[in-house]
Amino acid sequence: MVDTIYLKVFQKSEIITTSKVQIKDVSKITATTIELKNKINELIVLEIKEQKKAKYLITIIDIIKVIQRECPNVVIVPLGEVDTLVEYSPTPLKHSKLFEFFKVILVCFIVFAGSSVAIIAYQVDTAFAKTLDLISKVFTGEAGSNPLWITIPYAIGMPIGIIVFFNHVGTQKITSDPTPIEIEINKYRAEVNTTIIDSLNNIKRKEE
Repeated sequence: MVDTIYLKVFQKSEIITTSKVQIKDVSKITATTIELKNKINELIVLEIKEQKKAKYLITIIDIIKVIQRECPNVVIVPLGEVDTLVEYSPTPLKHSKLFEFFKVILVCFIVFAGSSVAIIAYQVDTAFAKTLDLISKVFTGEAGSNPLWITIPYAIGMPIGIIVFFNHVGTQKITSDPTPIEIEINKYRAEVNTTIIDSLNNIKRKEE
């Protein structure tokens, strides 16, 4: 019976301190036996020589070559990504809680200021105050500025709409669905990773 290995490569992997990248660091595998799986997981697919922060590219072909060298009689079934981006750091990443706190405050201030200006500019450009006056005249027959029976519900509904749209109340989610911001961040990260992988692939082709 021929052993079969199913190999799922991660799009991105972070390697901290260790300079030897094993197959288990950049992929998830399953095999016909536990012994075979453990053996393949420990195989080294990349050895980093320079002790500095850098990005490396490991292709599915690199991984297959390493496996075939040690286990020539196995059938390998690749799944998922064909390239994996390795971000290497020789030292553990340091996170300052104070710096993170001030960064959050700064981002909140910028978002709040930008949103406020955008809402005000929208209302001025569309003459929203006149629109509310016109609606009030249609329903009440009286022309008056700043009709409270419309402006108060509008002022209450605006933040409620924002909360529902962003699916967050403070740190708590309203539903389990991802928020629009989470979706955009994931799309941005995926595009960044794809761009870096393409760039490293081009460099690798020139070196071959």
